[in-house]
Amino acid sequence: MDPGFVRVRLSIEEDLMSARHGRARGSGTSWTSVLIGWLAALGASLILSGIVGAVVGAILAALGFGGVSEAGTSGLVGVLLTLFFAFLIGGYTAGRMASRDGSKHGLLVALLTLIVTLILVLLGGVAGSSFIANLRGVTLPGIPSEVSQQGLGTVLTLGSIIALLLPFVAGALGGSWGAKTGRGRP
Repeated sequence: MDPGFVRVRLSIEEDLMSARHGRARGSGTSWTSVLIGWLAALGASLILSGIVGAVVGAILAALGFGGVSEAGTSGLVGVLLTLFFAFLIGGYTAGRMASRDGSKHGLLVALLTLIVTLILVLLGGVAGSSFIANLRGVTLPGIPSEVSQQGLGTVLTLGSIIALLLPFVAGALGGSWGAKTGRGRP
């Protein structure tokens, strides 16, 4: 039998086996990489939240923005920067571990975070409904009069949309970057 024929036949058999298992060679999703990337993003966000918040607050204070309304702006900028860097790190970790389809693995890190967050919100809503019923006699302090409420809804809506989309963008960028460096490793 011709050795070239044997090689072609083995290659066809390998392709058929991988097709039976529902994926082509090397193109599957590495869920371990996604999970490790998610944990890396969580850890990075915990570490970076204080550091980025302090740096942004110091920069805005040095520029002369020190009022109550500027504190909200520095908080929003700090949260958005923290999200970006944390998911860049998480996506990089997932892409580097998978060494393929980096942007897909980075996007899955952000998607896993969104799913876990929604589950925790639902559980918190169920558990918190009885807690809120016990707070009927409690009065909460009002919004300080110095805070301007003009455009507050627009800022909050825009900030929420950016905070929702930013992890996906950063995860895809980090995953793509990680997959490139992951392919180059020995």
